[in-house]
Amino acid sequence: MINDSGILYIEPSARVSLHPIVDQLTRKMTAAFRRSIPGPGYRGFHVCSCGVFSSNCDYKLPNDQITNSLCIHYLAFHREEIPETELKKAGRLDYGEEEPTAEELKAPRR
Repeated sequence: MINDSGILYIEPSARVSLHPIVDQLTRKMTAAFRRSIPGPGYRGFHVCSCGVFSSNCDYKLPNDQITNSLCIHYLAFHREEIPETELKKAGRLDYGEEEPTAEELKAPRR
């Protein structure tokens, strides 16, 4: 499922990259996400098909797009499944580039 009103609201399969893809898109998303504002918490959370847990809230990026706490993880470990439209949204983020931490990458639970 993809939510077109936000960015990187996807539900990837259990296929994951063995190594994270940390490139310009991942760094742009990291920079934008670090400037995001968490929304109100929900009563639950999402679990990625690879076993990684999200937080219990959405995040508002500086450009007012809404995303989730797994946005960096999706770009790094599920890139092959991200639709081109979502990759283009990430490419248009204009808040610099920053290296993601291990916590932000959220390596798959195997």
